[in-house]
Amino acid sequence: MSETPETILNVNDNEAARYATTRILHRAGFKVLEAGTGGEALQIIREDLPPLVILDINLPDLNGVEVCRRIKTDPNTSSTMVLQMSATNIAVIDRVNSLAAGADSFLVEPVEPEELEAVSRALLRLYRSEAALRRALAERELLLKEVNHRVKNSLQLVLSMLSLQGHRFKEPETRELFAKAISRVTAIAAIHERLYQDADPLTVEMHTYLTGLGAELVRASGMEENAQARLQIEVEEMRLPTEHGVAVALVVNELVMNALKHAQPLSGPAVISVRLERHGNGQVRLTVADNGAAPEQPGSEVTGLGTQLIRMLARQLNGTVSIERAAGTYAVHVTFPLQSAVSWRPPY
Repeated sequence: MSETPETILNVNDNEAARYATTRILHRAGFKVLEAGTGGEALQIIREDLPPLVILDINLPDLNGVEVCRRIKTDPNTSSTMVLQMSATNIAVIDRVNSLAAGADSFLVEPVEPEELEAVSRALLRLYRSEAALRRALAERELLLKEVNHRVKNSLQLVLSMLSLQGHRFKEPETRELFAKAISRVTAIAAIHERLYQDADPLTVEMHTYLTGLGAELVRASGMEENAQARLQIEVEEMRLPTEHGVAVALVVNELVMNALKHAQPLSGPAVISVRLERHGNGQVRLTVADNGAAPEQPGSEVTGLGTQLIRMLARQLNGTVSIERAAGTYAVHVTFPLQSAVSWRPPY
């Protein structure tokens, strides 16, 4: 069974030159579409999506370089290969302008039939390779989203099991331990929920995520009904790699839960603030502070498992932990390098 011939659009306002190019391509086994103007070419490209366009520069309406630029800047046609050709615009600057506009190759007319066929086949091989890569990237995106969706569902199951088990204990200390475990798992589950919904499953947009995590902490702790405590969140717009986003979320969760338990200001409500901002050259600083721990109240510090967890997470971030005390305030800073996130770019 013979393969379907690949389609090439031949754009040239000179009928004799267009006929000659089309004849060469037909003999080479290609299906050839023709256009005599830039506008006609753009319409055919939008409707038929030919993988390769052989494009003359001197056209009666739009300059061929401009036609190339429009092809390459349209997301629906940007993968189309463009072979720019000209018999008059052959100076170095002309070839540079064509390539800068997105042309994939440039030939000076007259062109030998063997060269035209060879360059056309090379560009079509490149088109097929890029198409295969786009399909692979699309499949990878679907796989990443499916993985995050399944992890989120598994974590939700763990949360349900922990919640059911926690209700069976009567001792306050044991119930508190289960509540902390549930809170930690919730923070991780929220990351995967966001990754499943985000167009970029490799990084986390921290402003939206920490704001949502804060709302969840407020809801879970009953702060909405408790006038004695409130949570403030200030987060710069930034994306972090997923593993860093998880670490930051767990630190925030740990410190906020600790502050809710220990922050007892002498007057007024307890105010807990979370801030994530760029700090110095290539650094990020996470600060969780409250107004309820004076220097003479060492019991307000994070202790036990919480301390170990925070220091472990700081090491995961390649960062450091510092504690700042002043009259009536207590703050924990985690400073770490802002790692360049490899963002996901969906196939075009």
